Amino acid sequence: MTTVSENRASNLELPEVDWLDRKLNPDKFFDDLSYALSEFGFMVLTNAPGLSDEFQQHAFREVRGFFDAPIDLKKTAHISNTPYFRGYSLPTPADRGFGQVIEAFQYGFEQEPLCDYDDKTKPIHHRLFRGPNTWPDGNSLPGFRPLINDLNDRYHRLTHELGEAIVESLGEDVMAFREYFDFENPDLAASLNHNYGLQAFAEENRENVRKEYKKFASEKVGAHIDGPPFIALLINDRPGLQVVAAEGQWIDAPVTCRTAPGNYHVPVIPGSVIVNTGGTLMHLSEGRYSATLHRVNTTLIPEGETRVSMPYFLLPKMEGDLVPFGKSEADLVGAAGYESGRDRGANASVNRMGTFPQVTRRWWVEEYEELRQKQRDEVEAETQAAFKLAKERGERFKKQLN
Repeated sequence: MTTVSENRASNLELPEVDWLDRKLNPDKFFDDLSYALSEFGFMVLTNAPGLSDEFQQHAFREVRGFFDAPIDLKKTAHISNTPYFRGYSLPTPADRGFGQVIEAFQYGFEQEPLCDYDDKTKPIHHRLFRGPNTWPDGNSLPGFRPLINDLNDRYHRLTHELGEAIVESLGEDVMAFREYFDFENPDLAASLNHNYGLQAFAEENRENVRKEYKKFASEKVGAHIDGPPFIALLINDRPGLQVVAAEGQWIDAPVTCRTAPGNYHVPVIPGSVIVNTGGTLMHLSEGRYSATLHRVNTTLIPEGETRVSMPYFLLPKMEGDLVPFGKSEADLVGAAGYESGRDRGANASVNRMGTFPQVTRRWWVEEYEELRQKQRDEVEAETQAAFKLAKERGERFKKQLN
């Protein structure tokens, strides 16, 4: 007779955690939650509050309506219009040697700037993260802005409810979560992503893209961990997301909302949301829950289709050190490659600068040159820590299977 852990170890799918068990069967909920985040760093949260299939269908209609709009309309909300990294970014060029072609829209809460963006007497995250969104013409897309504001509210509530449950699953006081995450005064990053399939590449280049994705590690396909956030939430309507799990192999994540006919090679789990741990949680939990390498695999997007995803990143307040749950300030070097004294606001800001160079070239040239090497070193330390923890998970899987 096989044990629960043996059954789990042989199942190379992302584990599911049912939110309804939070009240109906809390022992099962916390057992499933702890297993998913300690052994995978990813999970599928089913019956996700606020993210029903009906709502997701509506959300994907509005978001696809934006991405399908004429380019001149989308460019009225171009991300470089303001220094706050809010708005639309054009598709990445298919000929620059990377495995993804993607356009996106960045948003957050509508906020007044805390200071002038170029006021160098203020911390850089105060200058960069807080500001208004950049919207397309509302007359042409009347439902887009209301949908994004609604989605933001729903995601925000869930990240805090789930965040407190995660801290509880670690056996820690939920007040420790609230110390770093202020519901009324949040820091966050949120995006709408539109990935094109292999057909976006010239026919003579498609085989090279396939070869890159066949490699376990390739610098050309966007594999990464989410360093700054505590957790990230994501809904998606096509296959493509892959996660490193089990013995160190790529596994395919499910789809949370079917918006087109046809069958996919991955499950469709309506009303769910995909959750992954970020580097912040990896540090605060001292590696008990680890960030996991993931990527979007262009070759898995069905032929002739595109993929829309909506990730949402919960960020901790950016002042002061992150002291692991239940520890003192003397215990700041942990399993996540984190070192005391880090300017986390600068780290998160430079992360945005590197992701959206079109904004950086216009508004943040000096700051990026000054800060980017330190941020690269910190990202490398976190990534190596994540690889180390993934290797340890793989060893546990092997022992359970033998």
